[in-house]
Amino acid sequence: MSSSDPTTSDVRRAVPSPITARAIVLGLILVFVLVVTNPYLAFVVDYWTAGSGAVMNGPIAALFLLVLLNGALKRYLPARAFSRSELLVAYAMAIVCVGLAQAGGLPYIAVTTIYPFYMATPANGWETLVLPHIPVWLQLSDLQYVGWFWEGAPAGAGVPWGAWLRPMVEWGGFTVALMAGLFCLSALVRKDWIERQRLTFPIVDLPLAMTGDDPKPSFGSGLLGNRLLWLGAAIPAAHVISDWLNLIYPSIPTLRLHDIEVGRLFAGGGLPWSAWSDAYVSIIFPVIGISYLVPTQVSLSLWLFYVLFQVHMLVWASFGVPPYGGGAATVQPYAFASFMQIGGALALCGTIVYRSRGALLAAGRSLCSRRGEPPDPYASLSGRWALVGFVLANAFLLWWVLRAGMSWWSFTLVMAVFYAASLSTAYLVTSGGVMFPDYGLGYSDVLLRTLGGRAFKPASLYMLLSLDSIYMLEGFATPVPQMLHSSKLFHTARIRARLFTCAAALAVVVAVGFGLAALLVTIPRHGAGSLDQWPWTWTSWSIYVPMAANLRVPQMPEAWLQAALGIGGSFVLLLVWLQGRFVGWPVSPYGFLIASSYMMNHMMWTSILIGWACAATVLRYGGLRRFRALRPFFLGLVLGYYITKLPITALSAILGVTQRWGSFAY
Repeated sequence: MSSSDPTTSDVRRAVPSPITARAIVLGLILVFVLVVTNPYLAFVVDYWTAGSGAVMNGPIAALFLLVLLNGALKRYLPARAFSRSELLVAYAMAIVCVGLAQAGGLPYIAVTTIYPFYMATPANGWETLVLPHIPVWLQLSDLQYVGWFWEGAPAGAGVPWGAWLRPMVEWGGFTVALMAGLFCLSALVRKDWIERQRLTFPIVDLPLAMTGDDPKPSFGSGLLGNRLLWLGAAIPAAHVISDWLNLIYPSIPTLRLHDIEVGRLFAGGGLPWSAWSDAYVSIIFPVIGISYLVPTQVSLSLWLFYVLFQVHMLVWASFGVPPYGGGAATVQPYAFASFMQIGGALALCGTIVYRSRGALLAAGRSLCSRRGEPPDPYASLSGRWALVGFVLANAFLLWWVLRAGMSWWSFTLVMAVFYAASLSTAYLVTSGGVMFPDYGLGYSDVLLRTLGGRAFKPASLYMLLSLDSIYMLEGFATPVPQMLHSSKLFHTARIRARLFTCAAALAVVVAVGFGLAALLVTIPRHGAGSLDQWPWTWTSWSIYVPMAANLRVPQMPEAWLQAALGIGGSFVLLLVWLQGRFVGWPVSPYGFLIASSYMMNHMMWTSILIGWACAATVLRYGGLRRFRALRPFFLGLVLGYYITKLPITALSAILGVTQRWGSFAY
């Protein structure tokens, strides 16, 4: 637990604050602003996102501005000032759903709808192989508008809402139901993770520190008045400003800290050293700040397993097998490692369910009991209603995909893997502070390469690839960690959470409805083809290329990848057993699960190493007291980055400064 956490008995004795109508309205406004501005700022300016990863930069910056505004209200209109609970409720509503606008579904829904019709050619054969298996109700009603999205709409033309309405409503309904299922899943484990297992939830430290213990937060309350925090904030702020100035005036020097291609040193040497040609170094200040807060055995495992993964690649290469295979070799070391990670994630989910079995069984028993469960003011849903909601949400999802021609068993299989991986991801984030959890592999790839393409009929194949690409492929975008973060906020800040289910539902509807509308207004004005390839060409290799390939020549099951799943799962179970068997066991299984992922290579491992080194050194030579004293500095590394990007983004939009594939939009 963080040093500011109350004990469970303290929370139960406290009188919880209610969720007010004003807090819900504030949260809805915040969600609306973030999702409506995201298409322009994230995809055109390419400098800001509504939220991506475990730390949602949009809500963090918005909470900071609200605290500043609240200070002015507190001084001049004290009756109008917001309470701490109101600010945290608005923040919680935002983190639950604004990720949909960036990497959790909405951009991929839009491009999935138009991409195959625009890109179909006689060469790729999509017109005969792919298009007949796309349901009519997921297509534009008038295909002449397909080119508008990609090339840009004609001058003066409005959005053809009628053509887009049916597929957007259909996908929007699926998205809302999926979010409901994930919300119910998080509610089932909430109490156990927070009260019994007492997971650390390091990412929650920042919003709690920003609002402090003052009933009506202001700039001077909490850690915002701490000089050490602003000393830490100055470091990323200076780098963000120098990077931006260098973008405008290249003569102004800056220090490149992101995506340094150290692998170039090994690229021309041939095997085995060329196996390291894809290695990167990135110093990202928010990752350093969060890594300082997590238990050192977790941060150690995160960077250590990345190093071991690179050694693993080198060992394969020493036998003449490059990372992605080739030549006479049938084994692809990178794929082998990724499949081991997926197997490990499924095994970790098994241990999570086993550890939380008491809460899950209690929820099941409450369905058959008239008395129900003891009241819990900090639960947004009781276990009984969480189970009912989970079943109803998935019944709707099943009905939806059956209409699209997907078989019930293939849907059940992919959703089981998705829910299992979502729970494992939530565990990595809530107990390990992993900012960009990513397993490096799509779940559709796992199913196709272990079961074979012949197992799925064409309609099932299309839906399998589409669901994976839209909602599942970017593992760090799953909203389950954010839903659990909101529960931890209510528990620690003593907020009565019962109304939060309705508030979160309204927020999701606003995010989906206005987020899709903002995309259709913004992107055709510029043309997706003139913007960065991501995410607009995402569906080419994640849906339509593999679908066409499997329809031509179905993927055969690969026994060596089936073995990789089993090996990875067994190894994680061994690490879990060692961790529980020996006090002080220094390595957790977390790092193994994401060692080969893009995010670990490009975004995290170096910064986690720095954060771990700082925490281990302080604990070794300064003890726990010094560790806690330096906590504001490392929180400042997180806060300083995001609040500096906010005005820089506004200036970029005004001046027309854009960044392509840079380090700014995370």
